[in-house]
Amino acid sequence: MADDKQFTNGETDGLPPGALAPAEALAIAGRAEAAARRPLPLPWWYGPGVGLSIAAYGAAIGQSFEHQAQWLILLCPLGLVLVQAAIVRATTHARGVARLAERGLPPHTLQAFGAVVLVAALSGLAAWLATGDQTWIGASAGAGGGVALWGGIVLLNRHLKEQSMSSAQ
Repeated sequence: MADDKQFTNGETDGLPPGALAPAEALAIAGRAEAAARRPLPLPWWYGPGVGLSIAAYGAAIGQSFEHQAQWLILLCPLGLVLVQAAIVRATTHARGVARLAERGLPPHTLQAFGAVVLVAALSGLAAWLATGDQTWIGASAGAGGGVALWGGIVLLNRHLKEQSMSSAQ
């Protein structure tokens, strides 16, 4: 009768009411651990920030060549690196995207990089053919590369969101 009394209180296998079985608890813990390791999508401002900084870099390089300011030509890459480093650092550590690098390069990274370089080069070439002005060549190459990179970041975000949705189910 003592056994019958135990089951009438809603308890099973000696667990208090509402308690999880060990297998259920382990399954929930495993899903929580996987969710904690999964990178979150990049913030909305990441793509525009990176794209605009590359466009500004291209415009600054174009202006530097146009006005023969060699000292500025040397400072432009430093400025771009500092801005990009700040953007990337703020994003990767806060959002977990740095964890992508632990697994190696994400798929299609080299193709995306090649596409960004190609779009930047074609944009610069188009500006050169249209104007012949160094100012517009740098600005156009920077803007084209920045927009292409922004598009790549949008695709990466979409991939991360789909990945997180599929693993949540």
